[in-house]
Amino acid sequence: MSNPEVNNEIKKEERNNSGQGPTAKAPAMVANRFNWGAFFLTWIWGCFHKQFLTLLIFLPAIFSFLFQKDQVVQLVCAVASLGLSIWFGIKGNEWAWQGRHYDSIAQFHESQKKWAIAGIILTVLWTVLIIIAIVFFTIVFVNALSGLKY
Repeated sequence: MSNPEVNNEIKKEERNNSGQGPTAKAPAMVANRFNWGAFFLTWIWGCFHKQFLTLLIFLPAIFSFLFQKDQVVQLVCAVASLGLSIWFGIKGNEWAWQGRHYDSIAQFHESQKKWAIAGIILTVLWTVLIIIAIVFFTIVFVNALSGLKY
């Protein structure tokens, strides 16, 4: 069950240079796609693919923590986090190709598809947990306030 277009492209390759670091040029059918795994799982994906630049995602969080009371800094940090995630998604396939060895382009795409699915699932689960926590604590807070006598 292989894609003939992918197999033809693999045959056209002179040599597989995946996993050979930043000087390895990723094939066009690899580099020209958005990497959802890098977007959703940023630093986890980055460390697995030897792209430690993705640890920059922690900088906005650190600044946000340090300047908790400044709403402008909070907004800038949120926008910076989103911007970094988008940048990682754009550069992700190229970085993944450079950071790890793949036997073929098909294997590369299969691997990155698994990262994307994992990222989407974890993001949905995390979002659901946050919503449940907000609802729970809102109910607890409202019940606590209703028990107070003025």
